[in-house]
Amino acid sequence: MSESTTQGQIYECDDCGSVAFEGSSACCDAEMSRVEASPVRHPDLAVVLREVFGISETGLRVCLCLMEDGESTAVDIADRLDIDRSTVGRQLNHLTDIGVLDKRQRLLKNGGYVNVYSPVPVEEVRKRLTVGLYAWMAEALDIVEHVNREKLDALARADGDGPGGEDDASDAIYWDE
Repeated sequence: MSESTTQGQIYECDDCGSVAFEGSSACCDAEMSRVEASPVRHPDLAVVLREVFGISETGLRVCLCLMEDGESTAVDIADRLDIDRSTVGRQLNHLTDIGVLDKRQRLLKNGGYVNVYSPVPVEEVRKRLTVGLYAWMAEALDIVEHVNREKLDALARADGDGPGGEDDASDAIYWDE
């Protein structure tokens, strides 16, 4: 993905060294200075959708199908994509939960109803995903704030890379304080 045109600003407190993102301008009654920073790895859309919002490749296919059709049912999408209906249903529910799709009920002539899904307008999806990304980022920053050496060692051991190697891989990672 190319360099973002809406790159966030990162600031560091001149006194205590605390780091903040965007709108923060003061910490400990001291000024904050802008810091030049680049991500460890530049994200692409597929990574953000998968890692932040839990949208799988199948979910993306379902979403694109709906964007082409305008609206559809789980059965119609399953038939069109040749995917099991229950899998399509799970994907549709997840995409609805995160605000990418709308769901409404259509009454059937013989009684009952069927759920009909339609895509949310792109600008609204962009807004909802931005809000979700900021919420995810706040939680991720909280996790980083509570990182300590023991947690990193435990994570390395669980991956088989730590001081204990693969023999310690069965040790549980204890993340709570």
